Amino acid sequence: MTPLTDQSIMSFGKYKGHKLANIPADYLIFIYNEYDLKPYLKQYIKDNLQGLQQEVKLAKSEKKR
Repeated sequence: MTPLTDQSIMSFGKYKGHKLANIPADYLIFIYNEYDLKPYLKQYIKDNLQGLQQEVKLAKSEKKR
């Protein structure tokens, strides 16, 4: 199986049909923690988890302003 990239398309859920790069970080973290994902999607999120967490943290700090 070829690893997923930011240009890969989400295959299910609220963001089905969207490029992974365009899906909100908090949603990707949520499904990573709450669902039994296909191994290739789980690996994509795991590989990008640190950046996704930073994105969520930044968005929360901007909301407080």
